[in-house]
Amino acid sequence: LPHGGILYELDSAESVLWFNTPAHRGKFATNFGSNATFKDRSFNILVENIPISYNPSSIHANTEVETKGGLTQGSITKARWIKPITRRKPDQRTAHTIITLKSKENANQILRFGISIEGKKVYGRKLLPEPTRCLKCQSYDASHVAAECTQEHDTCGTCGAQHRTAVCKVDDPNYYQCANCDCQGHASWS
Repeated sequence: LPHGGILYELDSAESVLWFNTPAHRGKFATNFGSNATFKDRSFNILVENIPISYNPSSIHANTEVETKGGLTQGSITKARWIKPITRRKPDQRTAHTIITLKSKENANQILRFGISIEGKKVYGRKLLPEPTRCLKCQSYDASHVAAECTQEHDTCGTCGAQHRTAVCKVDDPNYYQCANCDCQGHASWS
């Protein structure tokens, strides 16, 4: 794989059961060194317009979503808001979330039938990979990332000035400046 990993595809249900036994995984990993880890396949779904009263990091909230949605218990492995809470508008009532599931069956169920979160019926769609953006110059040119950027200074993704985005003090969207299209009113990351 591009990041140096190895993808194993197993040929039978018996092989999967054997491989999912922790003792067998441990024996298998010792052949690759002490830093070898396993990452099970996961399925990411973008769910839009979820009430902000939902807490995606709450195990209890996700268990309730699984129960009400008819999903397998423990199928939601992770959920997170797409945009940081600090970047919400004061009157915002809903937001978008990425929900990571263990099985394609549970992911497909959300895609086909939707799911109830905080009493609201919401619908998911397959999460498409985002375009690569250099966090130094803010360019969406997929040919480089910040570590390989040739620009001498950092360009802020929020206000377009010459500083890191993380230290930007601009929090009024009226003063956002996109470094890509040189337009005021939106940020490079929006």
